Amino acid sequence: MVDEGPKRLSIAEKRALSSPLMLSSDDQVEEVLTAGDWTDTVLPEQTRKKLISLRVDPEVLEFFKAQGPGYQTRMNAVLQAYMQVKKEMGQG
Repeated sequence: MVDEGPKRLSIAEKRALSSPLMLSSDDQVEEVLTAGDWTDTVLPEQTRKKLISLRVDPEVLEFFKAQGPGYQTRMNAVLQAYMQVKKEMGQG
């Protein structure tokens, strides 16, 4: 058996770990902790991204990669913004 080493964290996991948990008062903390039985709690399903093959111009890829790790997330954000504008214009 080959040791694969530790699992690498996704960007979303790294962001979640680096951001502090913020609550507005100590009362909320106590309320959450004493809210009762959590065994039947249903977590909202997160949408999974689709794995695709996308051809882009080399200069586009280099532009996003030059900004550092997370370039695919940034590319997705640009596409999301474009989609929202088109929807608002009634073209989506």
